[in-house]
Amino acid sequence: MSQPQAAPAPRPKFDNKGQYSRTSILRYEKIFGEHYISTGGHETTEDLCRRLAGSLHPGVRVLDVGSGIGGAAFHLARAFGARVTGIDLAEEMVAIALEHAGQLGLSDEVNFVLGDVLETPFSDGFDIIWSRDALMHIPDKARLFSRLHGLLADGGRIVITDYARGKTPAAPAFEDYIVKTGYHVVEPEQYGQFLRAAGFKDVIVDDATDTFVDILRRESKRLVDHRADFLSAFSEEDLSYLVERWAMKERFCAAGDMKWGIYLGTRRG
Repeated sequence: MSQPQAAPAPRPKFDNKGQYSRTSILRYEKIFGEHYISTGGHETTEDLCRRLAGSLHPGVRVLDVGSGIGGAAFHLARAFGARVTGIDLAEEMVAIALEHAGQLGLSDEVNFVLGDVLETPFSDGFDIIWSRDALMHIPDKARLFSRLHGLLADGGRIVITDYARGKTPAAPAFEDYIVKTGYHVVEPEQYGQFLRAAGFKDVIVDDATDTFVDILRRESKRLVDHRADFLSAFSEEDLSYLVERWAMKERFCAAGDMKWGIYLGTRRG
């Protein structure tokens, strides 16, 4: 008689060394903006929507990879009638996003799942794949973009923002930051090469580092200007952490070690 198979070990909870604990996520939301956990919050979402132009319309199927706490997904559903599936590795991100979807009455239009996009099966293809400052967590870019290409319907489009490196190797301080955060970053042009190698056409590589720095400065200033609101929920130590963290990223960009890119591509055939 065959022996029962042992249940697979549960996947370790992903919080990126505490960076994505519930408290840390809500702290980040204070600087990125309500429902957002990525650079520029709603402002960047609107920019990407403009870049997608006529691809956004009622019923469009969107996969939001690294969907965070739901800000972009909610906007795509409300503004364009999109049907959005969000996927994220971080359990607390998904829990907060689901809470927000219920509060906003968007549970029928937007769904969030906990999982790895490289492994999670999807029943249907997508018209748009959207990702904001999340793919830096995935080391195998070739496998990643091949997978995303395969999830798109013919004519489907991908739009990404992501952290990047300005040079290899960079200064020791930046390399230490990359190790401590567990990020896997490449230079913008190499990012574009990965997209093309996966089969994407009409690839656009926009080195948007100047925009990134401008956003960093404005986000930090807004946080300090509204310090009383922030300190009603968090500590002076939390405030100093965010202000110093944003200043550090600005220094990395000024030194040419860090970049921020916007990337688009299309699946044809």
